[in-house]
Amino acid sequence: MSADTPGFSLALIAADRRSRFDPLRNFDPARLTRYLDSFRAGRLRDLALVMDAIEERDDVLASVAPKAKSAVARHGWEILTVDTEDEAAARQAQEQKAVLEQFYNNLRVTSALDQDELGGVSLLLRQMMDAKGKRYAVHNIVWQPLAGGRYTATLWFTPLWFCENSTGRMRFIQDAFGYDGIPMDPGEWLVTRGQGVMIACAVAWMFKHLPLRDWLIYSQRHGMPGIEGVTDAAEGSPEWETLVRAVRSAASDFKWVRNRNSEIKTIDFSAQGALPYPPLVERMDRALAALWRGADLSTISAGSGQGQGASLQGKEADLIEQDDAAWLSEILQLKLDRLVLDNVFGEGTPALAYFQIRSANQQNIDLDLKIDDFALRAGHPVSQKQFAERYQRPLPDPEDALLHAAPAAPAADPAFAGLPSALAAPAANERPLGSIGREAAFRAHAVEQLSRAQAAALSPLITRLRAIAAQPDEDFNRELARLKADLPDLYRTVLSDPALAAAFEEILGAALVSGAAEAAQAHQPIKTHKGERA
Repeated sequence: MSADTPGFSLALIAADRRSRFDPLRNFDPARLTRYLDSFRAGRLRDLALVMDAIEERDDVLASVAPKAKSAVARHGWEILTVDTEDEAAARQAQEQKAVLEQFYNNLRVTSALDQDELGGVSLLLRQMMDAKGKRYAVHNIVWQPLAGGRYTATLWFTPLWFCENSTGRMRFIQDAFGYDGIPMDPGEWLVTRGQGVMIACAVAWMFKHLPLRDWLIYSQRHGMPGIEGVTDAAEGSPEWETLVRAVRSAASDFKWVRNRNSEIKTIDFSAQGALPYPPLVERMDRALAALWRGADLSTISAGSGQGQGASLQGKEADLIEQDDAAWLSEILQLKLDRLVLDNVFGEGTPALAYFQIRSANQQNIDLDLKIDDFALRAGHPVSQKQFAERYQRPLPDPEDALLHAAPAAPAADPAFAGLPSALAAPAANERPLGSIGREAAFRAHAVEQLSRAQAAALSPLITRLRAIAAQPDEDFNRELARLKADLPDLYRTVLSDPALAAAFEEILGAALVSGAAEAAQAHQPIKTHKGERA
């Protein structure tokens, strides 16, 4: 079977194109009733053609139906794996994931009626959403082998009026304008069964079309005023003919000329007060939008002055969109995924990877993050896979380069604004100053000052030691003995350093403050039950 040819004759498409049949011409409630009965009996052609024409021509459906179909596909898709502790099963899950990713990434989707329509998974999802309207969507699968024993496919979206369901299962009608079909092999056909809201839309469209037509007729008859010409001239005279020509050129519809002595009585058929047509047309527009999107369009509500459509539509549309995403994901998992895995790994292989549509889950991300954080601090385990699925952050592949968060600088304690930065903002593994007390902060600051002073005072000695360490072996002992002899003079130099003396003074001051604070705490007056000082 060619990769560019579907599993049915394209002559069916040519015959359908040449028929030039308009299903809505002279369409009335009686014919709609017959079509509804036939559709329920499994004869899908007549009502399928009507639903397709209504969806294409009605101004409201031409807006809401494409929105509902594209809403499912706009968030993308992913291949997920089943959690397992078995290492062999985990490896097989990754292999199945790679196979399914290759299949869907190379998937080609087109339409039998319009072969210029080409796409991938996004187009497939929009075409499958046709089942939400017409109850069924049918694709012919043409398999294409790839290297390494893997597969992809071309899916042909087939018109519903080429099928019938009189036996309880969809069957394909091979002959143009035929009646009975042949069984459809699940390995060659993808059948999507949906809600079928266009059945109710066809009824609503009829109740919209009839008053809309009457409204147009009323506007034609009563929208423009009639013109009456009155003259004293005799009929047929030049003056009479001149008036007739003037009235005829000025008026487009209702017009007449009469003699002043003639009397004409009129019967007024125009409605008194508000016309009945606009409310009924608006009611049906609301119904059409609500059937597809869960609530009417915000523009309809705004036009009627209620202003409730935007809020309701936002909530209902999100819920319906999530349900549509779950519905199509399950169909592809049970039908298309299963075929791919059977072809590559053998029939009956356990499915450890699966296709999933990302939905617009309107969750409270901030609340979820707080719950996850509390669970981790409380010792409750959180699955990485579930975390990735909840926040739509797929786990990276082993060979991917990973991002790392930069360490955040801790905020300084305003109570110790005058201290050095090393004390005001301790390291991440140290306790903040507010938790160790002010006297401890003074003590730590004094020790830091002493360390700096000692390092500066001992710098000459350290320099001598480094120079001795660099000497060759024969000179090492001699230079070390010379340093030992110079130590008394070096000690006197170190002890006479003013910076070192100031550091020792600060340590003593910090100790004095700390001792005074501890003494004040120990001798704090205590009130007895009689208010006397203890």
